Amino acid sequence: ELREAVEEVLPDLERDGVRVFYLSSVSPTPGVEALLPAIEAAPDEPLPAQHRAGVTANSKAMYIYTSGTTGLPKAAVITELKLMMVASLGRICGLRPDDVVYTTLPLYHSAGLLVGVGGVTIPVPCPPGATCVLRAKFSASQFWADCRRYNVSVIQYVGELMRYLCNTPKRADDREHGVRMALGNGMRAEVWKEFLQRFGPVAVWEFYGATEGNAGFINYTG
Repeated sequence: ELREAVEEVLPDLERDGVRVFYLSSVSPTPGVEALLPAIEAAPDEPLPAQHRAGVTANSKAMYIYTSGTTGLPKAAVITELKLMMVASLGRICGLRPDDVVYTTLPLYHSAGLLVGVGGVTIPVPCPPGATCVLRAKFSASQFWADCRRYNVSVIQYVGELMRYLCNTPKRADDREHGVRMALGNGMRAEVWKEFLQRFGPVAVWEFYGATEGNAGFINYTG
């Protein structure tokens, strides 16, 4: 989807020595590498320690492009420490090693990448062991069918996602699922009540945090 944007700035990136990848089997753009073949060829053994010998809590782990809660759009710096702190959010809320987390959010967004994928893969303080189920695009009509199909126990949401679920036609099997926890932000109070009344006693953990911010909030006590 972002091919044209990548190709527009590719000369500048190459001049700065930045390697660019597509998460695909092949690359249609000269100068951009395909990442999937390298992932499939990678060994299962842990990386040698020298690869991360110079990494500290303040090292840059990644940049996430944000629409700009604190001003104009920008690439926000995510340090190793912030990465681990955000990834630990699920476990703060009671994420268990046997949980299956359903993520329909885009992975260029902090919630999908750091909380969803990071929450089950980044070992802080110990390997969580949970499973992450990814969907390429959110579908309100297929949401609960997916949850039943993949034995989902934890769902993620942002913004109006929960309202979209409440706006789908009611079904006799609305409460026939194994979801016990919802983790996200931006759900309005009236949607919260309607969601619980319709889909059952799901524990909702509502949090707030900006990608480029330095503080966050969560209804830890319920």
